[in-house]
Amino acid sequence: MNYNEYIAEAERAILALCKRLNRYAHKLTAEELRSDAECTRLGLTEPKAVTAVIDHVKVKLQRGVKPFENEVIFNTGPHHDDIMLGIMPIINRQLRCPSNEVHFGIATSGYNSVNNDYLSQAIADTLSYLRQGEIQMVNYPDFFEQGYRLKRDKDVYHYLDNVAGKNSHEMRRGFCHRFLRNAVGIWHPNNLDGLVARFEAAQQLLANEPQKAHDDPELQQLKGMIREFEEELVWAYTGVSVKNVHHLHLGFYKDSHDFPNRERDVEPVLQQLHAIKPTTISVIMDPMDVGPTNTHYKVLQTIAKAIEAWNEEADLSQLKIMGYRNVWSTFALEEANIIVPVSLNNFAVIEKAFRDSYLTQVEAEFPNPNFDGTFSELSESIWVRQLKDVQLLLGKDYFYENQHPLIRATHGLIFLKQMNVEEFLHVADQMKH
Repeated sequence: MNYNEYIAEAERAILALCKRLNRYAHKLTAEELRSDAECTRLGLTEPKAVTAVIDHVKVKLQRGVKPFENEVIFNTGPHHDDIMLGIMPIINRQLRCPSNEVHFGIATSGYNSVNNDYLSQAIADTLSYLRQGEIQMVNYPDFFEQGYRLKRDKDVYHYLDNVAGKNSHEMRRGFCHRFLRNAVGIWHPNNLDGLVARFEAAQQLLANEPQKAHDDPELQQLKGMIREFEEELVWAYTGVSVKNVHHLHLGFYKDSHDFPNRERDVEPVLQQLHAIKPTTISVIMDPMDVGPTNTHYKVLQTIAKAIEAWNEEADLSQLKIMGYRNVWSTFALEEANIIVPVSLNNFAVIEKAFRDSYLTQVEAEFPNPNFDGTFSELSESIWVRQLKDVQLLLGKDYFYENQHPLIRATHGLIFLKQMNVEEFLHVADQMKH
């Protein structure tokens, strides 16, 4: 057993003993340590051995307050909202430093998370705004040829301006502007009458043949683009432009035959890596059979294949891979090598941003069976639980008396596993078995 393996087992054993006795680590006695079989096996029989474990956890936390500077960061997620639910407090710090270039890559369209009722209501609202003359862009001479492609950032800004102004009517109008642009891009009608006819036909299909509507490729695309807008809204909270939010549409989401397929699945990720040239990549690290589908695991394996291919072309010795998890699985403390503080400000931002932006997920199609609430609240509950574990090892006073303001402001913790390319590819391969 090497040192890293030993200290991981020591952390696990000491934390388990603290939980069992409901005792802080620094108060454990030699007698209590010797009475625990796992601590005895590891030679953790004296209080000074506990001190080494405590110091190791402190190092992880110190890594978590280190700022991001002069980085090109590519945050990836399987679905729209996965990045937010896993690491939004970290991303907010990435975005505070203007020397960083921050990108987001969402692997799948996520159309399965938008139900027929939501799509039908979106169509009804858009038709209502059109009939009231509140979507004027359709009157521009070139709108149906090329104008619909423009001002996508304006849709986001209009929506968020009215989040600030608490104007729900204008928020919905901003949503319908983007929804209409997307519909024109999918159906390519020649004029407003043609667009209205397509909307009305879609309404009839949704009402009369819901399963056929669910399977319709164009309506699936329209649903997916609703989720894309939601993702753009969330990162625009901190000034991210639409061009930095990349929707990869990996093909396995529709057809997972021959997974991962190089051309269908891996190439879109590899092309993005070539274009962005990140110095840090965040990747979700969920194992197989976690959550309602295996999408998280498949995205992990696809990104691993893309990084493996990129590694054959370029020197990636300095590339950092930041593994994270969110609401479907979590890292144990001993698995994480970075611990990131989460403040009450972070809690407030994620709560509001989730409710204002991920409108399709406030009443999720795939809720977590173990939690009655929004996914953002579930993330927060995980971060709080992880803080309680670390407090058992470090003591509460370590936080509220700390010299670092980020640590003093801590009311939750995020666990990360940072790896180099070789380590990441090894872990991804091990997760196949």
